[in-house]
Amino acid sequence: MKRIATALVAAAMGASALSMAAPALADTAPGTAVSIESVKVTPNSVVIRGGDHVAVTATVGTVNAKDVKFDFEPTGQGGQPDCNPCPGAAKSSSGDEYKTWDKTIVLDRHDPAGKWLVFVEATGEDGTVVKAKSSFFVKVVQDRHRGPRATRLAFDAGPEPVKKNHKLTLRGDLDVARCYGDWWWNGDAYVVGGSRCHDDSRWHSWHNLGWQKLKVYFHPAHGGKWQYVDSIETNPDGSFYTKIPAYWSGTWKVVFEGSRGLSGSSATDYVKVVR
Repeated sequence: MKRIATALVAAAMGASALSMAAPALADTAPGTAVSIESVKVTPNSVVIRGGDHVAVTATVGTVNAKDVKFDFEPTGQGGQPDCNPCPGAAKSSSGDEYKTWDKTIVLDRHDPAGKWLVFVEATGEDGTVVKAKSSFFVKVVQDRHRGPRATRLAFDAGPEPVKKNHKLTLRGDLDVARCYGDWWWNGDAYVVGGSRCHDDSRWHSWHNLGWQKLKVYFHPAHGGKWQYVDSIETNPDGSFYTKIPAYWSGTWKVVFEGSRGLSGSSATDYVKVVR
């Protein structure tokens, strides 16, 4: 993880070259107020393949700033990059001093994939501090060939507790990682998927996985091994539901063993049996 906060030397640049950005957070005299005019990240979509080292540069336009600090922070979340450059309400006048500042970091395949935030803090001559932020996205290519897509199981057994010899309800959902273009999330990084991965409206989300076989296991609380109990199949919407007699307290487990192009997954739930 790279987390960098540093003050940089400014380079003069025309105000027309950058868009307007986050408003100043302090009310000072005209001509002296510090403001952040723009925050731009280049590139804002970073693709890291193999042993690549990719430079990412944040460029900030300020008015009346004597010092600027940058902080690059990965979030590990999905989604899309924020505005780039970020527009705002701050405007400079002819008597203000406009400068640009920049900071570059270098990322490789060991850095987290997903959304990164860039926090910017500008300090004026009078000590006033204003802040702004932008973001960019990192995709890490682990495999150029088709690989298994991640799956996940949501599972609940109930009621809890349940009376001995009464029916226990097992219910839940099976989902598969959703594609964006030729990418999908395999649980650790975005990977290239080939022609079987079609466009979707979001970078990374989950989609119902129907008509898949699941196996049900039970592990008694008093000891022993996992015992196979039953096999069930998910409905077209990825949901599953079954009823099983409850005889002892213990842990129930539902397992999807995976299939061609799909990784396996499992989920457990402990249920106490009372008389």
